[in-house]
Amino acid sequence: MSSIVCASHLPVLTRAFTLSKGDVLELGTGVYSTTILKWLCELDGRTLHSYENSLRWFRKMAKNPVQCQKLNFVIDWDKIDIERKWGLAFVDHSSNKRRWLEIKRLAKFAEYIVIHDTNPEYRREYRYYRIWPLFKYRYDFKKYSSHTSVVSNFFKLDKFNL
Repeated sequence: MSSIVCASHLPVLTRAFTLSKGDVLELGTGVYSTTILKWLCELDGRTLHSYENSLRWFRKMAKNPVQCQKLNFVIDWDKIDIERKWGLAFVDHSSNKRRWLEIKRLAKFAEYIVIHDTNPEYRREYRYYRIWPLFKYRYDFKKYSSHTSVVSNFFKLDKFNL
């Protein structure tokens, strides 16, 4: 798999960052998303709150700490404190079947929610169909084989024509 497919969410993620204000939430860390979000947050004076439930990924991300990031290990996704205002939330965590639950919790709080792996063929696995009706606005980025969507209840998404 080429790196551009692995990082297919970056065009949407970086656009959402530039349009948003306030703290950033990352559910599930990764080489591409965590790195770019740390850099952007450092440059913009914002705080990145990253949550990871894989001990392997948590340890990997903890090796390169930066002042702008608060890295949290997750034992129980239901107990993480995410129901507050966010400029941007990025959802790409395991278990895949849980993602819709966190998105539902964020619907009233995050200006923009960027969701990775929104391809129609993942319908049963990710269950995003449960959250689409919760949002006023939705944009689907389908340029690469792994789709990324952004949703918002606060802002129209006309600036996402990527």
